[in-house]
Amino acid sequence: IVSEATLAETPFQFAAPNLRAPDDPNVGGIRFTLFHGQNQSVRGVDLGFLSLSETRNLSGFSAVLGMGKLDGNMTGCATGLINIHSGRDTGLNAAFVNRVNTLESGANFGFVNVTDGYAMVDLGGLNVSDRSSVQLGFINVTRKLTGLQIGFLNIAENGFLPMFPFFNFPRN
Repeated sequence: IVSEATLAETPFQFAAPNLRAPDDPNVGGIRFTLFHGQNQSVRGVDLGFLSLSETRNLSGFSAVLGMGKLDGNMTGCATGLINIHSGRDTGLNAAFVNRVNTLESGANFGFVNVTDGYAMVDLGGLNVSDRSSVQLGFINVTRKLTGLQIGFLNIAENGFLPMFPFFNFPRN
């Protein structure tokens, strides 16, 4: 039985619309994307310029001047203008807009952070999550708070008050 981790990976790839050179779905090194690139996995460094950089799984560092879209999991650091991640993230998401499914451990750092599930730490202008441990921002919104919110306006269904300025914490 061969696992995905044991599959051959190309050490360098250049991706553009309708081009992936070399044509390997798995990169174990550096991928550079111009305008658009799509892969199964990137382990290493993912660089994009004016691009939509699509990957199923990322392990390492991503810097995309454009949109980084992940359909699977991320471990490491994803930076760019927009991050859209539909799996589980561990590490740092730093973008103008972060739209993630679950941030198991690490932080979202951006002007807008939206998390469908759990977010360990959100640092931004607008932070919205279903469940959150720590939110630091101008406006913080969560259904279930397990730690602390600090901001101009803090909204948590289970907060000591459902809406409170400057800070909020869960009621007992």
